[in-house]
Amino acid sequence: MPWLDQSPARSIRYRPDWHKYVYAVFIVAFVILGYFGVQPPSPIANLIAKICTLIYFAFFVLMPWWSTMGQPKPVPDRVVFEAH
Repeated sequence: MPWLDQSPARSIRYRPDWHKYVYAVFIVAFVILGYFGVQPPSPIANLIAKICTLIYFAFFVLMPWWSTMGQPKPVPDRVVFEAH
């Protein structure tokens, strides 16, 4: 969803380090939801799936806010260089 991402840096390489943790939590929630989606229902799995669903949707809803936080690392000249 590139229209939600308000960061001036498009690459994860130039974003603040804590952005990597946000993506990691999102990926873990996604994998857990996939796992519990193929398992028989249980009360504990239902609770964990609800929490992971909240994390999953919060990632996208809060992206315009958290993507603007922090100072991106400077982009090297070789990336922004324009030929004559």
